[in-house]
Amino acid sequence: MIEYKKTVKQAKIRSPLKSFEEETITFEYRADPLTGRNTTIIKERSNYAGSFLNSDPQQLNALVEKTKATCPFCPESVGFKTPMFTSDFLAEGRIVSGEATVIPNLLGHAEQSILAILSKKHNLRLDEFTPKLLLDGFSGAMKYLQRLHEVDATVKFPVFAFNYLPPAGSSIFHPHMQVLVRDRPFYLTDLTLQKSKTYADTNGSSYWSDLTATEKEGERYLVGSGGVEWLVPFAPLRGMNEVQAVVSRKSSFMELGEAQWRGLAEGISKVLQFYHAQGYGSFNIVAMSGPMDEHLDYFDVNLRIISRPGIQQWCFTDSWAAPYLLWDGETVEEPEALAEKLRVFFKTT
Repeated sequence: MIEYKKTVKQAKIRSPLKSFEEETITFEYRADPLTGRNTTIIKERSNYAGSFLNSDPQQLNALVEKTKATCPFCPESVGFKTPMFTSDFLAEGRIVSGEATVIPNLLGHAEQSILAILSKKHNLRLDEFTPKLLLDGFSGAMKYLQRLHEVDATVKFPVFAFNYLPPAGSSIFHPHMQVLVRDRPFYLTDLTLQKSKTYADTNGSSYWSDLTATEKEGERYLVGSGGVEWLVPFAPLRGMNEVQAVVSRKSSFMELGEAQWRGLAEGISKVLQFYHAQGYGSFNIVAMSGPMDEHLDYFDVNLRIISRPGIQQWCFTDSWAAPYLLWDGETVEEPEALAEKLRVFFKTT
């Protein structure tokens, strides 16, 4: 069964911001129900941290114009500035899917690493990531994965990753998605698979089915669409404004149909609309799959999305020591409060 464990601790200081009156700061420690990983919620820091998530419009516009001049992903350059697949893998050299173009990654992060260029526009506001744009990217990426599976079935552990704008780790402004595939799972995928198997062996049920069933009765659930359940995790994994999706009873990307991909695309678009409304402009997404060559009853495809700092004159990163080196999660808003704000966006058509 799903267990939600949390502990509340407090610290007292005399704050110079309140004429040195005594102030109580609350720290809430939450354990991830699957892995046990700790996340600290520091509610009193939400206003402070939130100010770093907004972008300075002048700084952003200046960087957009500067990077556009040499962008390899813009329509006038993509044909001669981006790599092509080898002829034995794909005779056409590149995959075109609607507005998306799929290419090999010039500087990949795995033995099989590709990019899906998502838009002809060099820069998008977050509310411009439409479901159609995302679906084109997913469709092109799946054509690549299907071809890869035909050529070499041993390379079977894929992840989809979005790093949008430099604060999220992207070296290219132009909207794109990465697909990384290895013959071994990434660490978090491996940990999640192992913990999911242990949970099933112990409880006789799937953690992911139990999770979504439990969350539907609580404060953090958002919506279900196309077999995809959207929620705010009890103990956020990494960063700010984290939202999670679970694709029910589908353990690999190869099992997803049009309804599931649309459910993911529509949900991502809603979350990005919310981020935009808050003034945020940068984000990360990771979607994890089980092995492409088998079905696992104990694992469901799942996705996480977080907002990242904005583009400002002074560099700021939210990858501080605790999450980056100590592997502890940290956030500044209760997941239940975030879910309440997000739910408005998921209710809109």
